[in-house]
Amino acid sequence: MTKRPSINISSSSFSDLVYADDTAFFMKDATDASDCLSSFSHSSLVFGLHTSWPKTKLQSVASDSGPDLLNVVVDGNPVDLMESFTYLGSIQTSHGCCRSDITRRIGLASSAMSLSNIWNTKHLSIQTKVRVYQTLVLSILLHASETWTSLASNESHRILSHEVSTKDPWNQVA
Repeated sequence: MTKRPSINISSSSFSDLVYADDTAFFMKDATDASDCLSSFSHSSLVFGLHTSWPKTKLQSVASDSGPDLLNVVVDGNPVDLMESFTYLGSIQTSHGCCRSDITRRIGLASSAMSLSNIWNTKHLSIQTKVRVYQTLVLSILLHASETWTSLASNESHRILSHEVSTKDPWNQVA
């Protein structure tokens, strides 16, 4: 491959991201995807690494790539197209919206908030309960929120309403 495939965002050009034992490549079309994955697989062999083709997936993010991504085959190995997947605790979707991740986070935080024995006990001070809330509930609710897209501003009212609805136990405690 002579030219390294990449995408441009503002004035920056991105071709790949490497995480622990995972790699994400950014490509414009199915041909680039096939070429890039093939090159990656062959280059990895030099270091004794092998590509797990059953675990290798493609995702078209916020584009109309069409059906060409449905039939990507790299060195005889078919690569599946995914609509969404959970990665490092966050749901990644093809349409680039984080609504499903926010909904999931609200559900997880709500279940953590249901620890009624903590909120109703008279043996803990309000200050301790607030610290438990900040540590347990807010950390679950806001985990990876920095990765939410700008479309998340449309969802901010849901997070705020969760904040308000979880304040009810404080009325019981005070």
